[in-house]
Amino acid sequence: MTKSLSERIALYADKNKSIGKQFLPAFIALKPEIEQALQDGWTMRQIWNILHQEGKIKCSYQWFRTLVNRHIGEDRKRHPCIHQRKSAGNGHEGFRFNSAIKKEDLI
Repeated sequence: MTKSLSERIALYADKNKSIGKQFLPAFIALKPEIEQALQDGWTMRQIWNILHQEGKIKCSYQWFRTLVNRHIGEDRKRHPCIHQRKSAGNGHEGFRFNSAIKKEDLI
């Protein structure tokens, strides 16, 4: 008698627990280079193509994007380069134009 689908899936999952994790060490080793390439303006596809051709990354492009978003995207969220604008109701007045001219300012 054949095993049920759930039993077959459970066996497959036990055998292949670390499929996604097998690419992580190589990615972490290349993380500084990948971050620099992204800062230099290269796309994820271009970076993956070169690393895949060189044999440094063996995962699919989709998995590479997932790794970038998880490990490099999180760093970007923690250390944003561009400061977000503050909302108007936070106690800061911001810039206000005053059209009245003071004579002292003109001298």
